[in-house]
Amino acid sequence: MRLDDDIEHLFASVPLLAAVPRGAWRISVLGGITNRSYRLQAEGRDLVLRWPGASASRYLDRRAEPVNASAVAELGLAPPVLAAEPDAGWYITAFVAGAEALNADDVADPATFATVVDVLTRLHRSAVSFPFQQGLFKAIDLYIDLAPTPLMQDVRRALEPVRVALARSSMPRVACHIDPNPANFLRDQTGRLYLIDWEFAATEEPLWDLAAVTMEAGVDPAMARGQIEPLIGPAQWPRFELYKTALYLVAASWCEAELVAANDSPDLVALRDDRLSRLHERLDDPQYQDWLRKA
Repeated sequence: MRLDDDIEHLFASVPLLAAVPRGAWRISVLGGITNRSYRLQAEGRDLVLRWPGASASRYLDRRAEPVNASAVAELGLAPPVLAAEPDAGWYITAFVAGAEALNADDVADPATFATVVDVLTRLHRSAVSFPFQQGLFKAIDLYIDLAPTPLMQDVRRALEPVRVALARSSMPRVACHIDPNPANFLRDQTGRLYLIDWEFAATEEPLWDLAAVTMEAGVDPAMARGQIEPLIGPAQWPRFELYKTALYLVAASWCEAELVAANDSPDLVALRDDRLSRLHERLDDPQYQDWLRKA
């Protein structure tokens, strides 16, 4: 497989790759919505090249991801980074042999959910500090500015009470992954979990990550509360619920921004519609007004 010229250049310029003749590399395409990832195999080498997609450069600093991934790899929470060029936004990690990405059903399993929460908590309690900080509604407003469709503008207005309630206080900000969806967790053959894809990583309230991992439809709310509430304290639970509510619009508005940018991923429309549907369910929840008062 021949890749774009700018990627092909790496096989001659990066020592890790140049040590093997170009023709000896076997290349396979890995999944991704906004980025391009490739598995590179040759002579006992098994690597992953993560190459930044163009559309996300409108709202991300592509130089940050290789640096973020390297910092977290030192904690043992991400695969080792073996080569990188932060200015270009690409990096190469070891391929985790035998690993499989989690799916929504995996995260709904109580034991797996506990392991996922443990990985995130280890990140939150680490000394890692990511340079980026944005906030829920700054993210939402950025995406809606990129795709100011009537649909997104209407929902944004409906969530103004959530923004006001969350602005009254905050938890200490820590290193967060920001996009801990199931596919970003790899489970190796020993059961160990690794987190990948650090493009959105930022210093934010831990509620961002903890609420995000409960957003899959199969995650039992009582089970999630039983595992997360002891970490944040009962007084923070209404704030947690409002974070989760706002995150549905973060996801939906991001999808809309990618669709307007002509991202042709087949998953975007379904993901946007799912997140909007579940957002409206939360706004109709009898507890919603209580969360607003107590956050």
